[in-house]
Amino acid sequence: MYRVRHYVGPPWPPTLAAYDYMRTLTRRDWAWEGLRRDPVYQDEARAHLKVIQDTTRLESGALFTRMHEASPHAEVWALRSFR
Repeated sequence: MYRVRHYVGPPWPPTLAAYDYMRTLTRRDWAWEGLRRDPVYQDEARAHLKVIQDTTRLESGALFTRMHEASPHAEVWALRSFR
C-alpha cells in the first residue's frame, strides 16, 4: 500500500523576493542563517529538547532561558545552548 504525502507550508521554491531580508543581515545573522539550516545542527538541537530548562518572556518581549545544566553539544557549535 502506498502512503500519500501532503506538504503543508509555503510554496516551494520560494520567490527571490523572499530572500530580500538577507540584504540587511549582519555577519552574526548570516552565520545563524547558515547554522540553523545545517542538518547535523538540527538533529543535535532536537535531541537537546529533552534537557530541562526554564524559559520566560521578559517585558521587552525577549525570551530568557535558564538552563539547569551545561550543554557540551551546543558548545561544540560555539553556542551556550541550542535555540
